[in-house]
This record gives sequence, C-alpha cells and structure tokens, in this order.
Amino acid sequence: MTSPLSQPFLALDTSTPTARIALLSPDGECLLAREKTAARHGANLLALCDEALRAANLRVGDLAAIACGAGPGGFTGLRVGLAVAKGLALPTNLPLVLISSLEALAHDLAAISATANLLLPCIDAGKGQVYGRVYSTGDSVQPQGEGDWVLLPDQLCRIVQETAAGQTLLAGGTGVDRYLDLFRANLGEQSVHASVPGPSAIAVGRLALARMRDNDYDDIETAVPRYGRPPDITRSKKALLLP
Repeated sequence: MTSPLSQPFLALDTSTPTARIALLSPDGECLLAREKTAARHGANLLALCDEALRAANLRVGDLAAIACGAGPGGFTGLRVGLAVAKGLALPTNLPLVLISSLEALAHDLAAISATANLLLPCIDAGKGQVYGRVYSTGDSVQPQGEGDWVLLPDQLCRIVQETAAGQTLLAGGTGVDRYLDLFRANLGEQSVHASVPGPSAIAVGRLALARMRDNDYDDIETAVPRYGRPPDITRSKKALLLP
C-alpha cells in the first residue's frame, strides 16, 4: 500500500529508562535513530530530537507527524514523552499517533526470532511488578486476551505457563531483565531473551505508519499516557495504607 505521507516523521518512546527516538521515511525506513539512558528524560529527550532533526537537515514543521509510545511504563518517563510529542506537534499542527509500548516491544521481539509461536514483552513496572501481555505470531503479531497485565513476575509466569503450553515462547524487555532468574526458573532458559533493546522508536514508528495509512490519529488535546495502573499521586492517603 502506498504511504499517504510525503515527508519523514518522528517517533519516540520513553517507557523505560532509555529514551529512544527515530526519524522514519514515509515508507517506514529508519533514516536515523538516537537513544540515551538516564534517570529522567526531561533533560535529554528534546536534545535527542533536535540532534536527529539537525542531522537530517529538517525542522519540526517539515515533519509529517509525531508518533509516541504511550506506555505502559515509568510514569514520569511517559509524561515527559507525551509532553514533548505534544509540544512538537501543536505549534505546527502535526498529527499525533499513540502506540502501545508493549506492542512495539512485541514487534522488536518478533524481529529477532523467526521460530517463536508466542511473544511475551515485559516492561518493569516498579513495586516488584511487571507490565506484560502475550502476543501470537504468524502472518502478523497479534495481542492475546483483553488488555495489558500488571502483575508480580511469578504470577505472570503462572498465567503464561498455561497459555504457552506446548508452544515456543520468547520473552524480553526490562521486566525480564530485572527478574531474569525467576523467568528462567519458571519458563525455561531457552524461552527467555533478556537483552532486546526496546521498545524501539523504530517499532513505534512503523506501527504508527499502519494507522496513518488509515488516516487514524489521536486527539492531541485528550491524549494521555497509558500508565497501566493509577499513579500513586491519584490515590488517597487512606487507600495507600490499605493492605
């Protein structure tokens, strides 16, 4: 299918401690990518975007759209990422596309394995939990079940054991990295890949391009991060004290 875009577009993801940005062509080719790992993304994300645009000799107004990983992931990182995406899109009236960071990570996993029947992208959720969801492979990467999970790693493994019985599973992401021994003990060492660099901005961009081809964009004014669970700041003190 021919791309409806005539200019490159920018994609970014800040769901993990590594902020990633990529500049993609109208056909989804990665023109360049940059990343930086830091405790907070506020000081480096705009610099990464500026560096990429300067390297491509482009201004923000030359872009066709902004694609942003919406989460789940780190609360502060997601807020910074979407704030930057909106800040770039609004002044020049660029369209915005939000993409599930877990889905982008699933596509990163699919890119490194041609044999896995199931994919388990996991992002560290803090508080001893991980965000995860099972995706099937085949003609395309498709989510299984309804919605993302936020669970203790051993709880997630028990659910996945039932889902993946008799199938080849590939798991990866910061959630697997942090609890690697537990995942290996429960799912088998051959089922775990712990070093996939994602969610990548390239995967975010290519998933966004599929929506752009259908003229499917998000409303900039109402777009919010997909945290995966309510931030602590939204809970009452009484609720925080409950066991």
